[in-house]
Amino acid sequence: MGNDWRVELGTIIDKQAKMTRAELESARFAQFLDGVIAPAFQELSAEFGKHGRKATIRQTPNAATLSVANGETEEIFYRILARSLPVGIVPYAEVRMRKGQRLVKKEEGVKGVSSTATIDQIRAADIIASFLSYYRAALDSSQT
Repeated sequence: MGNDWRVELGTIIDKQAKMTRAELESARFAQFLDGVIAPAFQELSAEFGKHGRKATIRQTPNAATLSVANGETEEIFYRILARSLPVGIVPYAEVRMRKGQRLVKKEEGVKGVSSTATIDQIRAADIIASFLSYYRAALDSSQT
């Protein structure tokens, strides 16, 4: 029985060593979602509540989404996903917003940072700034 913990330790290490590159990247991106994106979205959500908007956060291991509604009208849908590039794991935004009566969809890098910035280089403040630039554009277009 004294060797049981040694066997368990060996199993844990062997499993880690056998993870594929894709599994390792998925695990790193999930940590990025938990450590950077979730706190940014929670800060934004709390602030939207103070302004009479309903913010909804959804998170999976592969993406995180923040959508904001004013009454029954969705003003913006902002999702962070990842691409695996030679430089590393690069997050990008998928955005859906109203332009008058139309819905416009965009997919591009996180605004305000390099299009090749990796998850190690992006902070919650970058995500908030990116979101706000899209939200400003969504509201500017709906006012005209």
